[in-house]
Amino acid sequence: MILILSNKHDISVDYLMRLLSGMESKVLRINTEDFVDGKTCVTFPRFSYRIEKNGIDHDLAEEIRSVWFRRPGKPFEFTPEALRPNRSVVAFAEDQWHAYIESLKSIDNVFWINDPDRDHIAENKILQLKLATEIGLRVPKTCITNNKEEATHFMEECGGKIVAKALSSPLIEEKERDYFVFTNCVQPFQNVNEQEFSVAPSIFQELLENKIDYRVTIIGDDYYAVRVVRESDNGVPGDWRIIKEGLKFVPSPLPRDIAGKCVKMVKKFGLVFGAIDLVCASDEFYFLEINPNGEWAWLQKVSGLPIAETIADCLVQGDANK
Repeated sequence: MILILSNKHDISVDYLMRLLSGMESKVLRINTEDFVDGKTCVTFPRFSYRIEKNGIDHDLAEEIRSVWFRRPGKPFEFTPEALRPNRSVVAFAEDQWHAYIESLKSIDNVFWINDPDRDHIAENKILQLKLATEIGLRVPKTCITNNKEEATHFMEECGGKIVAKALSSPLIEEKERDYFVFTNCVQPFQNVNEQEFSVAPSIFQELLENKIDYRVTIIGDDYYAVRVVRESDNGVPGDWRIIKEGLKFVPSPLPRDIAGKCVKMVKKFGLVFGAIDLVCASDEFYFLEINPNGEWAWLQKVSGLPIAETIADCLVQGDANK
């Protein structure tokens, strides 16, 4: 059986479920925010890992052979605020269910896309940049610091043209709304005091001008690359994710050595799936980052690339071979 762990609003899973429904493997989708409304039980010394869904009791220790660890939801995540327990109870419940989901790793002989432990390690952008340089991918000049003086010197080294981005999750969650920290061009730091600067480290990189962005989706030995361009076929200055209209995502093969190194990076991290951002500037490719659990449904929709089909095939093959 194939187990899919996600949340009820995950469009990528909807894509995949339609494909898997026509294949031979049995599929169980769990929207993990619903765990609090269901029944689960793990037993020892006879190891069983039972979950009830739609009145059917599944022993995952016996049944699952392939898992897509997609975007598990948190308990009460989609519960109206007025109906949630207080924050301390919610935080406690999140910790308990997180441990419960992680313990699925205790089930032997399971094929994972991706192993959650390896996912977590691969999220680290410093490790990403180090591995990229080790396997021969070019990276922009980079300084990661919370030191205003260091950042100022780095800006001078780059001719005053640098960008800044978050070192970890770029999402700031507040009560009224959430904020996403995009990659931004940076002005001189005279008006930023030392205390503000030292709150957290940030990534500063040289500004690569006249660039073309590439999104590369790796699945096993396969890759799907698109160029991100405007209607004029020109590149996008700054962060293309800020632009809502006038973009094209054009399927484009990569040079063989660049594609091979992207596939190698995913494997070195112990992943099956990875979404890599590259840029091409002055005829050179630069690695920016890898998202080990990146979104792709939107990309398949606009480009027609068979990403869902390739993931489905991997899961079915993993289910058959274990």
